[in-house]
Amino acid sequence: MKNLLIGLFALVSAVSVYAADSSSGCGMGWEVAPKQSLVSSSTRSIVNATFSNTIAMTLGTSGCAKHSIVKNDAKGIHFAEANMNQLAIEMARGNGEFVNGFASVFGCQNSRAFGSMVQSKYESVLPSATTSGVELYNNVKAEIKNNATLASSCSLI
Repeated sequence: MKNLLIGLFALVSAVSVYAADSSSGCGMGWEVAPKQSLVSSSTRSIVNATFSNTIAMTLGTSGCAKHSIVKNDAKGIHFAEANMNQLAIEMARGNGEFVNGFASVFGCQNSRAFGSMVQSKYESVLPSATTSGVELYNNVKAEIKNNATLASSCSLI
């Protein structure tokens, strides 16, 4: 009898916690079970786990807010695409207004070290005339990660 009462108390406590589900509300599970109840919360969890849509949830295409990492990458990619020609010229020199701006996109405090790195790794970060802004951004990001000084001083990596 004692175990039955403890079990019943635990069940009532759990129901009261989930009855006022205030989670953010995104993903396929929220499309299937939009109500805020224990049953809806459980259904959302099962749907989101069964039909894994992590990519869509992270990128913000399933009603979720975009993850901050994705937002940071979008800013950097936009900067690279919009300023591709000028970046190519200044990265070959290792300095300039656009290189400094690109360094700030990655949160790099030491723009001189950033400029030196992109100049020395020019062939890696910009391997051809057809390199896209996305490729440039990803190549520079990879080189920052491989550079001990920049990896520790660039906050958005």
